[in-house]
Amino acid sequence: MECELCGQKSERLKKVKIDSAVMSVCPKCEKFGIPIENMRVQSTSPPQKSTPPVFIHQIKPVQKISGGNHPKSFRKKKDSDIENLEIVPEFSDLIKSARAKIGISQDEMADKIKEKRTVISAIERGSIKPDIKTARKLESLLNISIVEKI
Repeated sequence: MECELCGQKSERLKKVKIDSAVMSVCPKCEKFGIPIENMRVQSTSPPQKSTPPVFIHQIKPVQKISGGNHPKSFRKKKDSDIENLEIVPEFSDLIKSARAKIGISQDEMADKIKEKRTVISAIERGSIKPDIKTARKLESLLNISIVEKI
């Protein structure tokens, strides 16, 4: 007879439970399961239903914080601010030459601005236009200007 786990032939197989499967296994593989005779027999009666605990929480109203009290770094950019910006048409050439000027690879640039190298490559080819957030990161890293107001 063959072990259902390793396939090795054995005269003495033992029934064990491995995860949720009951298998006939050789002496070497029985350590991977629980022997059936050692398993606790479960009751055939249906489980007792218990009522879930009830928790009572007092909900406090949310306080609105005005934007004027937060430092600039916490203020969310208005959509209208971003809508009034665009990427300059020659962005790909500016990025590529600025990267070459500071002597870093596309991989290094991608790591520094937390972007994929394939995205950087596509931006430099002009296949895709960077979003404003990515463009701002590139401007900061490369010390160039590729975002302008409309």
